[in-house]
Amino acid sequence: MKRVLLTTAPKEALIEPDGVGGNWYDRTDTYMAWTCAVDLDDRLSVTCPPTGLRFIKHNVPDVEILEYPTWQEYLDALHSEPWDMVGISFYTWSTPVAIEMAKAAREAEVPEIWGGNYGVLTPDIDEHFTRLVKGAGEAPIHEYVYGTPLPRVRHPAMTGQSGFRGISSPVGYLYSKRGCNIGCTFCSTPVFNPKEEAIFMEDTYAALDAYKDAKVAHVIIYDESFFLTNSLAEQVVDALAERELPWICLTRADLIRGRIPELTDRYMDGAIVGIESYRDKNIADVKKRDDVYNVRQTVRELIDNGRRALGTFMVGFAEDSVEDMRYDIEQLGEEGLFACQLTLLTPFHRTRLYRQMEHLVDEPDLSKHDLYNLVWKHPKMNRSEARDLLAWGQRRVNDPDRIAAQLKQEMKDKVRKEFTRRHAAQQAAPSGPVS
Repeated sequence: MKRVLLTTAPKEALIEPDGVGGNWYDRTDTYMAWTCAVDLDDRLSVTCPPTGLRFIKHNVPDVEILEYPTWQEYLDALHSEPWDMVGISFYTWSTPVAIEMAKAAREAEVPEIWGGNYGVLTPDIDEHFTRLVKGAGEAPIHEYVYGTPLPRVRHPAMTGQSGFRGISSPVGYLYSKRGCNIGCTFCSTPVFNPKEEAIFMEDTYAALDAYKDAKVAHVIIYDESFFLTNSLAEQVVDALAERELPWICLTRADLIRGRIPELTDRYMDGAIVGIESYRDKNIADVKKRDDVYNVRQTVRELIDNGRRALGTFMVGFAEDSVEDMRYDIEQLGEEGLFACQLTLLTPFHRTRLYRQMEHLVDEPDLSKHDLYNLVWKHPKMNRSEARDLLAWGQRRVNDPDRIAAQLKQEMKDKVRKEFTRRHAAQQAAPSGPVS
Protein backbone atom coordinates (compact mmCIF):
# COMPACT_ATOMS: atom_id res chain seq x y z
CA MET A 1 0.00 0.00 0.00
CA LYS A 2 1.31 3.43 -0.97
CA ARG A 3 1.65 6.24 1.58
CA VAL A 4 -0.07 9.38 0.33
CA LEU A 5 -0.38 12.90 1.75
CA LEU A 6 -2.98 15.21 0.23
CA THR A 7 -3.26 18.89 1.06
CA THR A 8 -4.97 22.15 0.21
CA ALA A 9 -3.12 25.43 -0.17
CA PRO A 10 -1.86 26.76 3.18
CA LYS A 11 -3.74 29.26 5.31
CA GLU A 12 -1.27 31.99 4.43
CA ALA A 13 -2.55 31.84 0.84
CA LEU A 14 -6.20 31.45 1.84
CA ILE A 15 -6.47 34.65 3.86
CA GLU A 16 -6.59 37.62 1.48
CA PRO A 17 -5.59 40.77 3.39
CA ASP A 18 -6.57 43.18 0.61
CA GLY A 19 -9.94 42.01 -0.61
CA VAL A 20 -12.70 44.03 -2.22
CA GLY A 21 -13.10 47.34 -0.39
CA GLY A 22 -9.64 46.93 1.14
CA ASN A 23 -10.94 44.42 3.69
CA TRP A 24 -9.55 40.98 4.49
CA TYR A 25 -11.48 37.78 3.87
CA ASP A 26 -11.06 34.04 4.09
CA ARG A 27 -11.22 32.37 0.68
CA THR A 28 -12.65 29.20 2.24
CA ASP A 29 -15.68 31.20 3.45
CA THR A 30 -18.06 31.60 0.50
CA TYR A 31 -20.35 34.32 1.85
CA MET A 32 -17.47 36.29 3.40
CA ALA A 33 -16.06 36.70 -0.11
CA TRP A 34 -19.47 37.84 -1.36
CA THR A 35 -19.77 40.49 1.36
CA CYS A 36 -16.10 41.45 1.73
CA ALA A 37 -16.70 45.20 1.29
CA VAL A 38 -19.31 45.25 4.06
CA ASP A 39 -18.27 46.00 7.67
CA LEU A 40 -16.87 42.87 9.32
CA ASP A 41 -19.69 42.62 11.89
CA ASP A 42 -22.27 42.69 9.07
CA ARG A 43 -20.74 40.09 6.78
CA LEU A 44 -22.43 36.81 6.04
CA SER A 45 -20.35 33.71 6.62
CA VAL A 46 -20.53 30.10 5.53
CA THR A 47 -17.47 27.92 5.89
CA CYS A 48 -16.88 25.01 3.57
CA PRO A 49 -14.51 22.05 3.96
CA PRO A 50 -12.36 21.00 0.98
CA THR A 51 -15.04 18.79 -0.53
CA GLY A 52 -12.75 17.12 -3.07
CA LEU A 53 -10.32 15.97 -0.38
CA ARG A 54 -13.21 14.83 1.82
CA PHE A 55 -14.50 12.64 -1.02
CA ILE A 56 -11.04 11.15 -1.49
CA LYS A 57 -10.56 10.45 2.22
CA HIS A 58 -14.00 8.81 2.44
CA ASN A 59 -13.25 6.55 -0.52
CA VAL A 60 -9.53 6.01 0.10
CA PRO A 61 -9.38 5.98 3.91
CA ASP A 62 -5.66 5.23 4.17
CA VAL A 63 -4.56 8.56 2.68
CA GLU A 64 -3.66 11.42 5.01
CA ILE A 65 -5.15 14.84 4.33
CA LEU A 66 -4.31 18.36 5.48
CA GLU A 67 -7.21 20.79 5.43
CA TYR A 68 -6.06 24.41 5.25
CA PRO A 69 -2.75 23.85 7.11
CA THR A 70 -0.26 26.58 7.87
CA TRP A 71 2.87 26.54 5.74
CA GLN A 72 4.84 25.18 8.69
CA GLU A 73 2.28 22.44 9.29
CA TYR A 74 2.67 21.41 5.67
CA LEU A 75 6.47 21.31 5.96
CA ASP A 76 6.25 19.32 9.20
CA ALA A 77 3.93 16.79 7.56
CA LEU A 78 6.23 16.51 4.54
CA HIS A 79 9.10 15.44 6.77
CA SER A 80 7.06 13.34 9.22
CA GLU A 81 7.50 10.14 7.19
CA PRO A 82 8.66 8.95 3.75
CA TRP A 83 5.68 9.59 1.46
CA ASP A 84 5.27 7.78 -1.84
CA MET A 85 3.18 10.63 -3.19
CA VAL A 86 2.12 14.14 -2.17
CA GLY A 87 -0.99 15.59 -3.83
CA ILE A 88 -1.73 19.32 -3.86
CA SER A 89 -5.26 20.63 -4.45
CA PHE A 90 -5.26 24.18 -5.81
CA TYR A 91 -7.18 26.76 -7.83
CA THR A 92 -5.89 29.19 -10.47
CA TRP A 93 -5.37 31.91 -7.87
CA SER A 94 -3.37 29.55 -5.63
CA THR A 95 -1.13 28.30 -8.45
CA PRO A 96 1.92 30.31 -7.29
CA VAL A 97 1.85 28.79 -3.81
CA ALA A 98 1.11 25.32 -5.23
CA ILE A 99 4.33 25.57 -7.25
CA GLU A 100 6.22 26.41 -4.05
CA MET A 101 4.57 23.47 -2.28
CA ALA A 102 5.60 21.14 -5.09
CA LYS A 103 9.16 22.46 -4.87
CA ALA A 104 9.22 21.76 -1.12
CA ALA A 105 7.99 18.21 -1.76
CA ARG A 106 10.78 17.63 -4.30
CA GLU A 107 13.34 18.93 -1.81
CA ALA A 108 11.91 16.42 0.70
CA GLU A 109 12.65 13.73 -1.92
CA VAL A 110 9.01 12.73 -2.43
CA PRO A 111 9.08 10.59 -5.61
CA GLU A 112 5.64 11.55 -6.94
CA ILE A 113 3.92 14.93 -6.72
CA TRP A 114 0.38 15.16 -8.06
CA GLY A 115 -1.72 18.24 -8.73
CA GLY A 116 -5.50 18.40 -8.59
CA ASN A 117 -8.47 20.78 -8.67
CA TYR A 118 -9.12 23.61 -11.14
CA GLY A 119 -5.55 24.89 -10.97
CA VAL A 120 -4.42 21.98 -13.15
CA LEU A 121 -5.89 23.85 -16.13
CA THR A 122 -3.12 26.45 -15.79
CA PRO A 123 -0.82 26.47 -18.86
CA ASP A 124 2.61 24.84 -18.39
CA ILE A 125 1.78 23.72 -14.84
CA ASP A 126 2.67 20.12 -15.72
CA GLU A 127 6.41 20.85 -15.45
CA HIS A 128 6.01 21.19 -11.67
CA PHE A 129 4.13 17.90 -11.10
CA THR A 130 4.53 14.21 -11.81
CA ARG A 131 0.86 13.91 -12.67
CA LEU A 132 -2.17 16.20 -13.01
CA VAL A 133 -5.64 14.90 -12.19
CA LYS A 134 -8.60 16.46 -13.98
CA GLY A 135 -12.00 15.88 -12.43
CA ALA A 136 -12.74 13.86 -9.31
CA GLY A 137 -9.63 12.37 -7.72
CA GLU A 138 -10.84 9.40 -5.71
CA ALA A 139 -10.69 6.82 -8.55
CA PRO A 140 -7.07 7.45 -9.65
CA ILE A 141 -5.89 7.78 -6.05
CA HIS A 142 -7.66 4.57 -5.03
CA GLU A 143 -5.93 2.80 -7.92
CA TYR A 144 -2.58 4.28 -6.88
CA VAL A 145 -2.88 3.44 -3.17
CA TYR A 146 -4.42 -0.04 -3.37
CA GLY A 147 -3.64 -1.14 -6.92
CA THR A 148 -7.33 -1.87 -7.59
CA PRO A 149 -10.16 0.11 -9.23
CA LEU A 150 -12.58 2.01 -7.00
CA PRO A 151 -15.82 -0.03 -7.01
CA ARG A 152 -18.09 3.01 -6.54
CA VAL A 153 -17.94 6.55 -5.23
CA ARG A 154 -19.37 7.03 -1.74
CA HIS A 155 -20.58 10.39 -0.46
CA PRO A 156 -19.06 11.66 2.80
CA ALA A 157 -20.90 13.75 5.37
CA MET A 158 -19.44 17.27 5.08
CA THR A 159 -20.43 20.13 7.35
CA GLY A 160 -19.59 23.79 7.73
CA GLN A 161 -20.86 26.74 9.76
CA SER A 162 -23.22 29.47 8.58
CA GLY A 163 -23.18 32.71 10.56
CA PHE A 164 -24.37 36.31 10.72
CA ARG A 165 -23.92 38.93 13.43
CA GLY A 166 -22.56 36.46 15.97
CA ILE A 167 -25.19 33.76 15.50
CA SER A 168 -24.09 30.56 13.76
CA SER A 169 -25.50 27.16 12.89
CA PRO A 170 -24.20 24.04 11.14
CA VAL A 171 -24.87 23.37 7.47
CA GLY A 172 -24.38 20.21 5.43
CA TYR A 173 -23.03 19.91 1.88
CA LEU A 174 -24.46 17.50 -0.66
CA TYR A 175 -23.86 16.50 -4.27
CA SER A 176 -26.44 14.49 -6.18
CA LYS A 177 -23.96 14.43 -9.05
CA ARG A 178 -20.62 16.00 -9.84
CA GLY A 179 -19.42 17.52 -13.08
CA CYS A 180 -21.22 19.58 -15.72
CA ASN A 181 -21.17 19.75 -19.51
CA ILE A 182 -23.70 22.52 -20.16
CA GLY A 183 -21.03 24.71 -21.73
CA CYS A 184 -21.38 28.27 -20.39
CA THR A 185 -18.35 29.94 -21.97
CA PHE A 186 -17.01 31.41 -18.70
CA CYS A 187 -17.19 28.20 -16.65
CA SER A 188 -14.21 25.90 -16.11
CA THR A 189 -16.20 22.84 -15.05
CA PRO A 190 -17.03 21.56 -18.58
CA VAL A 191 -13.26 21.53 -19.18
CA PHE A 192 -12.21 20.24 -15.76
CA ASN A 193 -14.95 17.66 -15.18
CA PRO A 194 -17.40 17.31 -18.09
CA LYS A 195 -18.59 13.84 -17.11
CA GLU A 196 -21.65 14.05 -14.87
CA GLU A 197 -21.41 11.29 -12.29
CA ALA A 198 -24.46 10.61 -10.13
CA ILE A 199 -24.16 9.67 -6.47
CA PHE A 200 -25.94 6.48 -5.40
CA MET A 201 -29.09 7.30 -3.45
CA GLU A 202 -28.00 4.88 -0.72
CA ASP A 203 -25.04 7.16 -0.03
CA THR A 204 -27.20 10.26 -0.26
CA TYR A 205 -29.48 8.79 2.42
CA ALA A 206 -26.49 8.10 4.67
CA ALA A 207 -25.20 11.68 4.33
CA LEU A 208 -28.66 13.13 4.98
CA ASP A 209 -29.12 10.95 8.05
CA ALA A 210 -25.83 12.32 9.38
CA TYR A 211 -27.02 15.88 8.74
CA LYS A 212 -30.30 15.14 10.48
CA ASP A 213 -28.39 13.87 13.52
CA ALA A 214 -26.16 16.96 13.44
CA LYS A 215 -29.27 19.20 13.40
CA VAL A 216 -28.02 21.26 10.47
CA ALA A 217 -29.90 24.46 9.70
CA HIS A 218 -30.02 23.51 6.04
CA VAL A 219 -28.33 21.37 3.41
CA ILE A 220 -26.52 23.16 0.60
CA ILE A 221 -26.76 21.17 -2.63
CA TYR A 222 -23.54 21.85 -4.51
CA ASP A 223 -24.39 20.42 -7.93
CA GLU A 224 -23.45 22.85 -10.70
CA SER A 225 -27.11 22.89 -11.78
CA PHE A 226 -29.48 20.95 -9.55
CA PHE A 227 -32.70 19.75 -11.26
CA LEU A 228 -30.93 19.39 -14.60
CA THR A 229 -31.20 15.62 -14.12
CA ASN A 230 -34.78 15.87 -12.98
CA SER A 231 -35.59 12.33 -11.82
CA LEU A 232 -32.49 12.22 -9.61
CA ALA A 233 -33.20 15.67 -8.18
CA GLU A 234 -36.76 14.65 -7.30
CA GLN A 235 -35.48 11.64 -5.35
CA VAL A 236 -33.05 13.85 -3.45
CA VAL A 237 -35.76 16.40 -2.62
CA ASP A 238 -38.06 13.62 -1.43
CA ALA A 239 -35.28 12.32 0.83
CA LEU A 240 -34.70 15.80 2.25
CA ALA A 241 -38.41 16.35 2.86
CA GLU A 242 -38.81 12.95 4.54
CA ARG A 243 -36.13 14.01 7.02
CA GLU A 244 -37.57 17.53 7.33
CA LEU A 245 -34.23 18.98 6.25
CA PRO A 246 -34.38 22.49 4.75
CA TRP A 247 -32.21 22.90 1.67
CA ILE A 248 -30.67 25.43 -0.69
CA CYS A 249 -29.48 24.51 -4.18
CA LEU A 250 -27.42 25.92 -7.01
CA THR A 251 -29.58 25.79 -10.10
CA ARG A 252 -30.64 27.44 -13.33
CA ALA A 253 -33.61 29.77 -13.02
CA ASP A 254 -35.67 28.02 -15.70
CA LEU A 255 -35.40 24.68 -13.88
CA ILE A 256 -37.36 25.90 -10.84
CA ARG A 257 -39.55 28.64 -12.32
CA GLY A 258 -43.22 27.95 -11.57
CA ARG A 259 -42.33 25.33 -8.95
CA ILE A 260 -41.37 27.45 -5.94
CA PRO A 261 -44.65 26.98 -3.97
CA GLU A 262 -44.47 23.21 -4.40
CA LEU A 263 -40.76 23.09 -3.54
CA THR A 264 -41.38 25.28 -0.50
CA ASP A 265 -43.76 22.60 0.76
CA ARG A 266 -40.89 20.15 0.27
CA TYR A 267 -38.56 22.08 2.59
CA MET A 268 -36.81 24.32 0.08
CA ASP A 269 -35.12 27.22 1.92
CA GLY A 270 -33.90 28.99 -1.19
CA ALA A 271 -31.82 28.83 -4.34
CA ILE A 272 -28.65 30.30 -5.80
CA VAL A 273 -29.35 31.22 -9.42
CA GLY A 274 -27.06 32.61 -12.08
CA ILE A 275 -28.44 36.05 -12.91
CA GLU A 276 -25.10 37.10 -14.45
CA SER A 277 -26.33 40.18 -16.36
CA TYR A 278 -29.38 42.37 -17.00
CA ARG A 279 -28.54 42.63 -20.69
CA ASP A 280 -29.72 39.81 -22.94
CA LYS A 281 -26.78 40.27 -25.30
CA ASN A 282 -24.36 39.56 -22.47
CA ILE A 283 -26.35 36.49 -21.46
CA ALA A 284 -26.28 35.23 -25.05
CA ASP A 285 -22.54 35.90 -25.36
CA VAL A 286 -21.71 33.54 -22.49
CA LYS A 287 -24.23 30.90 -23.68
CA LYS A 288 -26.55 31.03 -20.68
CA ARG A 289 -29.76 29.08 -21.28
CA ASP A 290 -32.21 31.74 -20.07
CA ASP A 291 -33.12 35.39 -20.59
CA VAL A 292 -33.16 38.37 -18.25
CA TYR A 293 -36.95 38.61 -17.92
CA ASN A 294 -37.43 34.98 -16.95
CA VAL A 295 -34.52 34.98 -14.50
CA ARG A 296 -35.99 38.02 -12.75
CA GLN A 297 -39.38 36.30 -12.63
CA THR A 298 -37.80 33.34 -10.86
CA VAL A 299 -36.11 35.63 -8.34
CA ARG A 300 -39.44 37.34 -7.70
CA GLU A 301 -41.15 33.97 -7.25
CA LEU A 302 -38.57 32.93 -4.66
CA ILE A 303 -39.01 36.17 -2.71
CA ASP A 304 -42.82 36.09 -2.93
CA ASN A 305 -42.74 32.64 -1.35
CA GLY A 306 -40.46 33.76 1.47
CA ARG A 307 -37.48 31.80 0.15
CA ARG A 308 -33.88 32.98 0.10
CA ALA A 309 -33.12 34.32 -3.35
CA LEU A 310 -29.37 34.25 -3.80
CA GLY A 311 -27.66 35.14 -7.03
CA THR A 312 -24.44 35.40 -8.96
CA PHE A 313 -23.86 38.44 -11.16
CA MET A 314 -20.95 39.31 -13.45
CA VAL A 315 -19.83 42.84 -14.23
CA GLY A 316 -17.27 43.92 -16.78
CA PHE A 317 -18.65 42.75 -20.13
CA ALA A 318 -16.65 44.43 -22.88
CA GLU A 319 -19.45 46.57 -24.28
CA ASP A 320 -20.61 47.86 -20.88
CA SER A 321 -19.41 51.22 -19.57
CA VAL A 322 -18.94 51.91 -15.86
CA GLU A 323 -22.21 53.86 -16.00
CA ASP A 324 -23.98 50.85 -17.55
CA MET A 325 -22.64 48.59 -14.81
CA ARG A 326 -23.63 50.98 -12.02
CA TYR A 327 -27.14 51.19 -13.46
CA ASP A 328 -27.43 47.40 -13.58
CA ILE A 329 -26.14 47.04 -10.01
CA GLU A 330 -28.69 49.61 -8.85
CA GLN A 331 -31.41 47.43 -10.38
CA LEU A 332 -29.89 44.36 -8.77
CA GLY A 333 -29.99 46.10 -5.40
CA GLU A 334 -33.72 46.66 -5.83
CA GLU A 335 -34.46 42.96 -6.39
CA GLY A 336 -34.47 42.17 -2.67
CA LEU A 337 -31.95 39.34 -2.93
CA PHE A 338 -30.89 37.70 0.31
CA ALA A 339 -27.29 37.91 -0.93
CA CYS A 340 -25.44 38.11 -4.22
CA GLN A 341 -21.97 37.24 -5.45
CA LEU A 342 -20.71 40.07 -7.64
CA THR A 343 -17.72 39.08 -9.75
CA LEU A 344 -15.69 40.53 -12.60
CA LEU A 345 -15.88 38.75 -15.94
CA THR A 346 -12.80 36.52 -15.84
CA PRO A 347 -11.52 34.37 -18.73
CA PHE A 348 -10.15 31.30 -16.96
CA HIS A 349 -7.66 29.11 -18.80
CA ARG A 350 -8.99 26.65 -21.39
CA THR A 351 -12.57 27.93 -21.25
CA ARG A 352 -14.24 29.11 -24.44
CA LEU A 353 -14.23 32.61 -22.99
CA TYR A 354 -10.45 32.40 -22.60
CA ARG A 355 -10.02 31.33 -26.22
CA GLN A 356 -12.06 34.37 -27.27
CA MET A 357 -10.20 36.80 -24.99
CA GLU A 358 -6.69 35.38 -24.65
CA HIS A 359 -5.21 38.31 -26.59
CA LEU A 360 -6.67 40.72 -24.00
CA VAL A 361 -5.45 38.98 -20.83
CA ASP A 362 -2.67 41.15 -19.38
CA GLU A 363 -2.33 40.09 -15.72
CA PRO A 364 0.63 37.70 -15.29
CA ASP A 365 0.11 37.33 -11.52
CA LEU A 366 -2.14 34.27 -11.27
CA SER A 367 -3.04 35.10 -7.66
CA LYS A 368 -5.16 37.90 -9.15
CA HIS A 369 -7.23 35.48 -11.23
CA ASP A 370 -9.85 35.08 -8.51
CA LEU A 371 -13.02 36.73 -9.94
CA TYR A 372 -12.41 39.88 -7.89
CA ASN A 373 -9.63 41.48 -9.96
CA LEU A 374 -9.74 42.70 -13.55
CA VAL A 375 -7.18 40.61 -15.43
CA TRP A 376 -7.78 41.73 -19.02
CA LYS A 377 -7.78 44.98 -21.01
CA HIS A 378 -11.32 46.29 -20.64
CA PRO A 379 -11.95 49.05 -23.20
CA LYS A 380 -13.94 51.24 -20.79
CA MET A 381 -12.64 50.45 -17.29
CA ASN A 382 -9.24 50.11 -15.62
CA ARG A 383 -8.26 47.84 -12.72
CA SER A 384 -8.75 50.47 -10.03
CA GLU A 385 -12.18 51.44 -11.34
CA ALA A 386 -13.18 47.77 -11.44
CA ARG A 387 -12.26 47.21 -7.78
CA ASP A 388 -14.03 50.39 -6.70
CA LEU A 389 -17.13 49.38 -8.64
CA LEU A 390 -17.11 45.91 -7.09
CA ALA A 391 -16.78 47.33 -3.56
CA TRP A 392 -19.64 49.77 -4.11
CA GLY A 393 -21.72 47.01 -5.70
CA GLN A 394 -21.17 44.54 -2.85
CA ARG A 395 -22.41 47.11 -0.35
CA ARG A 396 -25.33 48.03 -2.59
CA VAL A 397 -26.72 44.53 -3.13
CA ASN A 398 -25.84 42.87 0.20
CA ASP A 399 -27.84 44.93 2.69
CA PRO A 400 -27.20 43.56 6.22
CA ASP A 401 -30.48 44.97 7.55
CA ARG A 402 -32.43 43.15 4.84
CA ILE A 403 -30.54 39.95 5.65
CA ALA A 404 -31.32 40.37 9.36
CA ALA A 405 -35.02 40.98 8.63
CA GLN A 406 -35.28 37.86 6.48
CA LEU A 407 -33.51 35.69 9.04
CA LYS A 408 -35.88 36.97 11.72
CA GLN A 409 -38.89 36.18 9.54
CA GLU A 410 -37.53 32.71 8.75
CA MET A 411 -37.17 32.01 12.46
CA LYS A 412 -40.77 33.08 13.09
CA ASP A 413 -41.99 30.89 10.24
CA LYS A 414 -40.11 27.86 11.54
CA VAL A 415 -41.46 28.32 15.06
CA ARG A 416 -44.98 28.66 13.65
CA LYS A 417 -44.52 25.57 11.49
CA GLU A 418 -43.22 23.53 14.42
CA PHE A 419 -46.15 24.67 16.58
CA THR A 420 -48.60 23.66 13.84
CA ARG A 421 -46.91 20.27 13.45
CA ARG A 422 -47.05 19.53 17.18
CA HIS A 423 -50.66 20.64 17.39
CA ALA A 424 -51.61 18.37 14.49
CA ALA A 425 -49.78 15.45 16.13
CA GLN A 426 -51.67 16.00 19.39
CA GLN A 427 -54.98 16.14 17.54
CA ALA A 428 -54.19 12.89 15.72
CA ALA A 429 -53.13 11.02 18.86
CA PRO A 430 -55.77 8.59 20.17
CA SER A 431 -57.53 9.79 23.31
CA GLY A 432 -57.42 7.74 26.51
CA PRO A 433 -60.24 5.41 27.63
CA VAL A 434 -63.43 7.05 28.86
CA SER A 435 -63.90 6.36 32.59
